[in-house]
Amino acid sequence: MAYQVECSQGDDFMIKSEDEQEVIQHVKEHAQEKHDMDLSDDDARDMVQEAS
Repeated sequence: MAYQVECSQGDDFMIKSEDEQEVIQHVKEHAQEKHDMDLSDDDARDMVQEAS
């Protein structure tokens, strides 16, 4: 199963991976670097969707 997140802040960020933890880590890094947001693992996990 693949997991993905697309940024809802109007930029082109999208991550898709078979590894949910990898997606969560990239989402947290993107949020911090581009949007000055500190997300917990749970916050990032809430954004993850299953991808086909």
